[in-house]
Amino acid sequence: MHQNSDWRHQFHPYTLTHACVVLVFLIFVAAMVRLRHCEDIATVGAHRRFMDKSLGWIGLGGAMFVQAAALRPSVFDYRTALPLHVCDLMMFIAPIALIIRQRWLRALAYFWGLGLSSLSFVYPDLKFGPGDFPFWVFWTGHAVIVGTALYDVTGRLYRPHWRDWFFAVACVFIYVAVIFPIDAIFQLNYGYVGRSFPNRPTPFDLLGPWPQRVPLMVLFAIVVMLLLLVPWLIARKVHSRHQPAVSSPAPSPAMPT
Repeated sequence: MHQNSDWRHQFHPYTLTHACVVLVFLIFVAAMVRLRHCEDIATVGAHRRFMDKSLGWIGLGGAMFVQAAALRPSVFDYRTALPLHVCDLMMFIAPIALIIRQRWLRALAYFWGLGLSSLSFVYPDLKFGPGDFPFWVFWTGHAVIVGTALYDVTGRLYRPHWRDWFFAVACVFIYVAVIFPIDAIFQLNYGYVGRSFPNRPTPFDLLGPWPQRVPLMVLFAIVVMLLLLVPWLIARKVHSRHQPAVSSPAPSPAMPT
């Protein structure tokens, strides 16, 4: 890994700074999951709900911090600061899923949060280092999304089904149908389905020119979410094969006449 000499103010993917961020994030999530499985919490419903809701409200606090930072008049830029990116939506949806326990929210937290927003951990769209405020804003938002999704799967044992996947895919089509014309009309790039800014390329530019790459992006999202579903389908199939067959009850002896 290459580490830029001015790491405090410049961020580059796959450097020591990037590795440290991911490591600290994973340690924190693992600690929360372990705490959720402690006997004092795991065996008492009220304690489980209290922990889930507490983490949900903390996540919402982080989301509001991120949005407030983006909407500050001194730095506000309508081209990037409006809460229209997938990650902006998921920053609120994911923690709310911990608070009100609706399955459709959990499905979005898993398929969109873990499947789509986690790409920011793989290739962060970030220029600022830990000596700059935007660095903390960026990682706070994405830690809320991906951390909540991981906690829901490993701590609360959410297990997706086909219907959850279909719902998440339908939401992708609805999102693109709404955001694409907004991006096209106002020359924006929310959801990365608009034309990229000349001074700010994105990894999705590799899929080809705009707007031809948009269907490929939708297909990419669908495939990623399908890959997140497949392990659970396989696990259920394996589990059902190892389940003992349920024998039919023996017929009752005839009553004497």
